[in-house]
Amino acid sequence: MSVMSTKTKKRPRVPATPTSRAPKRRSVPKPRPHANVRSQPRTEHSSRRLYGYALALAAVGGALLIGLSQISAHRAKASATPPNAGVTGIADTAALLDGIPQQGNVLGSPTAPVRLVEYADLQCPYCARFAVDVLPTIIRDYVRTGKVQLVMHGLAFIGPDSVKALRTATAAGDQGRMWNVAELLFANQGPENAWVNDELLRSVVTAAGANAERVFAARDGAAVSAQIRSWAAEGQADGVRGTPTFFVGRRGGPSAPVPLHTLTGGELRTALDGALRR
Repeated sequence: MSVMSTKTKKRPRVPATPTSRAPKRRSVPKPRPHANVRSQPRTEHSSRRLYGYALALAAVGGALLIGLSQISAHRAKASATPPNAGVTGIADTAALLDGIPQQGNVLGSPTAPVRLVEYADLQCPYCARFAVDVLPTIIRDYVRTGKVQLVMHGLAFIGPDSVKALRTATAAGDQGRMWNVAELLFANQGPENAWVNDELLRSVVTAAGANAERVFAARDGAAVSAQIRSWAAEGQADGVRGTPTFFVGRRGGPSAPVPLHTLTGGELRTALDGALRR
């Protein structure tokens, strides 16, 4: 391995000449940064804060708009909801009774040769079954054809809901809508003494085509009270022990009770056909 010598020879000193002497360089000052460069971090921080405020305001504004939109939608939906919402059987009841004369508690032609009297409690489940399953065929075949006149005698012995419902239906009779109200109440019947309230009654009366304000103003009056007492007295005189109870007779003559063993309508038809033949 060859090893380089550590001794070095001295180089001859070369006299400086104008050409060999390196020109002395002047220091050029470095460009100073722009005045805004030092303040950039603060400006950037402020921009971020403003941006955050803008986002927050946008979020609040968006929430307010959504809230107002939901409120408007709710109000629009509420205003578009008919007052009889939730009441079933409106169309069927209207089709069943429209065009048939009504006066008070009487349904059918005043010249019909036969009368069918029904004692009913608007809370009675058997009355509701009859109203929904049998009565439409009786009205179609006998009442609408002018053969039979229906008369309702309302009773209220099941409880307080019976009284309130009967008073409302009776008051609707002044506007020729007692049968409409009664049929709608039967179609919407609920648990005993736990379903009749003013909201339902107002919806039913309105759906029946009566003026609810007039009905509500009259239902606790003396005329309605007298009518209900009269029906109760007639029921007692006729020996009514339950509902529904029916009496059939010729117009202007005596009527006889119809013994019912079922609610199919067959026994009623037999009694009506027999009265029409007399």
